[in-house]
Amino acid sequence: MTTPTLILDRQSDGSHTELFVVSTHKVRDRSASAPHQWVPYGTEHAWQPGTRRTLCGEYTAGWTVFWERRFSARPAAACPACVEMTLPEASRSRLDHIEHPAAS
Repeated sequence: MTTPTLILDRQSDGSHTELFVVSTHKVRDRSASAPHQWVPYGTEHAWQPGTRRTLCGEYTAGWTVFWERRFSARPAAACPACVEMTLPEASRSRLDHIEHPAAS
């Protein structure tokens, strides 16, 4: 089973930009499938290469980028505000706004 990849289309020329997982913490995977590989621990945020913030507005200085992991809305650990930012503008306007501490 593959996890769907979220692609953010914000380029004026119509090109697509992939979103990667970033996290403040990481731990070693203890499963048999990928022993000792680093995996995110805690909230998984969406990050676009070339930027200094996550989609929800958190600064990523010192955070780990998981280049092998594309951001997905499926995991329970996915940041709800980042997931919301991946939606089309028309869809976001219909949702209840998520208050985020970094926005204050």
